[in-house]
Amino acid sequence: MSVQLEAVAFNHDNSAATGDALTIRRNATQDVTVPEWRRGLSVTPEDSPAAYAKAAVAGNTLTIKVQLSRTGPAPSTIEVRALDADAYPSPGPGGCLGFIVWLLRLLVRALVGNPLGEVAARSITFPASGTTGLESFTLTGVRLDSVGAGVRTTRWRWQYRQASSDAWTDFATTSHRIYVLLDIPTAPWVQTPGSSQVPWTDVLDRACIWASLATSRNEAAEKVTRAVYDLGPSVVEYDCPGGGASHYSLGSFDCTAFVERLNGGVGNGRYVNCSDCATIASTFANVLGCDLWQSRMESGFALNELLAIGSGTWQTACGWGSFNYHEVAWLGGCTQNDPVWDACLQVDGDADPTTAPHTPMLPVNLVFGAIGAGLYRDRLCTPAGRPNCNPAPATRARRLVV
Repeated sequence: MSVQLEAVAFNHDNSAATGDALTIRRNATQDVTVPEWRRGLSVTPEDSPAAYAKAAVAGNTLTIKVQLSRTGPAPSTIEVRALDADAYPSPGPGGCLGFIVWLLRLLVRALVGNPLGEVAARSITFPASGTTGLESFTLTGVRLDSVGAGVRTTRWRWQYRQASSDAWTDFATTSHRIYVLLDIPTAPWVQTPGSSQVPWTDVLDRACIWASLATSRNEAAEKVTRAVYDLGPSVVEYDCPGGGASHYSLGSFDCTAFVERLNGGVGNGRYVNCSDCATIASTFANVLGCDLWQSRMESGFALNELLAIGSGTWQTACGWGSFNYHEVAWLGGCTQNDPVWDACLQVDGDADPTTAPHTPMLPVNLVFGAIGAGLYRDRLCTPAGRPNCNPAPATRARRLVV
């Protein structure tokens, strides 16, 4: 008898994400086809992507759906399972060095290894055609609750046997790219099949690396914000030559162009402004399950010296001295009592932000604050500028991705 694995489906229930994978797509124009793994088409892990929201699946039984086929005379019923193909790292070179290498591999395995465990054995009865429908299998040894955000590879070694007394026979090995998110993505991301606002793997590839091992929303938002700011000056820098114009966030978020820029292409160019940075940080954080907004503070306020994205010079934003407005990623109602995540600039974090020497501080999870509280507003603005720098929650938005 010959047994073949035909397909593996991770996202098999579009109505929920509590027992299976999320609905995802590759980018604005390309879907992720379900079943995500198909014989002859899925060669690399990237060919078979799936994303899981930790908070949504916590404590629940996870299932996948599998299609099998058989040829030749054989019993109509067999038992099938899949083991973690990387459960036991291969030994390193001999001696003490080899033992150390083996221990390091075990450590790496524990930190970034297979979060989906194994596929529990179950009996499958073939129809007369020799090909089953998509049959439900339960995952066992799932580790999603004990790992942080990230992207990992799951490799399964598929086996079958005809009777419980028989030895198991290998018949396939599959590899899958698994994204671990903290929760179901928030707006602009949706879980509506066919929508261009379904989470993109192009975004997940970056966001999961930027927020790697984060276990809370605040930690993930901080890691993403720092990663965006650190794109300067090699990838982006503040648009001093263009007067601080928006290049990626005018109306919608041109995420396609920004991903192109991240991947070494031209995109919409190297220049960004505060709205671009706020949109990038909040959108990439929200795909992980964070809950940030893009919101402004207004209007016409004098600035302390700061470090704009891509700049190594402490100055008042291109030397202008003031902002007409400033936009940041903001939590909650985007009021003075809510924290901000500003990927556009670093402020002075020492006791006196109005004078040198300066201590660089990226504002992450920093409450906007009342005048005189020593929080974000006081660090951004001069004493004279602070009364004009006020939250504008009516501007609160989450730009759609295009």
